[in-house]
Amino acid sequence: MRFGFGMWCVGLCLLLTGAALAQGWTAYSPDGGRYRVDMPAAPKISTAPIPVGPGQTVPMTEAEVRLGNVGYLASWVDYPERIARAASADLMLDRIRDGSSAGNTLRAEKKLTLGRFPGREYVVVQANGTNTAMRTYWVRGRLYQLMVTGGAGIEAQPDTRRFFDSFSLVTP
Repeated sequence: MRFGFGMWCVGLCLLLTGAALAQGWTAYSPDGGRYRVDMPAAPKISTAPIPVGPGQTVPMTEAEVRLGNVGYLASWVDYPERIARAASADLMLDRIRDGSSAGNTLRAEKKLTLGRFPGREYVVVQANGTNTAMRTYWVRGRLYQLMVTGGAGIEAQPDTRRFFDSFSLVTP
């Protein structure tokens, strides 16, 4: 009888913990970002310079959440017009993919769209076993990136799919 009650308590705790984690998801829509995405907790916001030519950088804004050994990141960067108009959206997405996977293993790539805007989804596997599931979209000279970093199979996890599938563009 004690064993049954103990297992019931453990099951209830696991159920309540799962419900608490599920309730942590919140919609995030940054000023100027022109997007919305569900994140598993309140993100830490940072800005980093991205090189776009000799001596020239543009700011990339990132929203990041770390939960244990899993990281969620949504970012956006506006490229200068001279770069944005120099190549097709497909070529730009190919270059972004190639840069993000350089020196690692690229797998499971597929093309996708967000409305009429092109995107890519793929997984980058590092030599140490870390996997990063990525979605990128090219929207009128702006690059949006969504990343979930974790162990093998991270791309198929329900929370990864929720994060990716919740992404949408919003009008200013």
